[in-house]
Amino acid sequence: MAFRFSLAAVLRYRQGLEHQQELRLHEANQRLLAARQRVEEAGRLLAAMAREDAGKLTLGLSSAELQFDLFLRSRAAARRLALEKQLAGCERARAECLQSYHQARQQREGVEALRRQQFELYRQEEARREQRRLDDMFLLRREYLRRR
Repeated sequence: MAFRFSLAAVLRYRQGLEHQQELRLHEANQRLLAARQRVEEAGRLLAAMAREDAGKLTLGLSSAELQFDLFLRSRAAARRLALEKQLAGCERARAECLQSYHQARQQREGVEALRRQQFELYRQEEARREQRRLDDMFLLRREYLRRR
């Protein structure tokens, strides 16, 4: 008689949930990476603007040009701030996905542990049955040989 795990459907369901949560975690990681790159790019843009403005100041600027450059820099700083808020949101979403993944994994591992335990009991019972069968064959043979 082959081993049959009565909760096989539950195990497959748990495995599917874990896989789904793992995919969501990968997506969250990708969004987080993209958000970090956007923040870094905005930081590099601000630094480049500051260097450019410093160079322009040594050459002399009109007040209109200076105001325009300050406006551009303030818009770039506001954009970076917005991107940093997005990054924080992505980090929170990733943390939630990670927690969901760990929970799904623990649930799957719990069902798998039950399966392993039941399989071990099955294996032990099969070994006992086999030993009883061998013992019975030995006794039958001994009885047969004694009667001969």
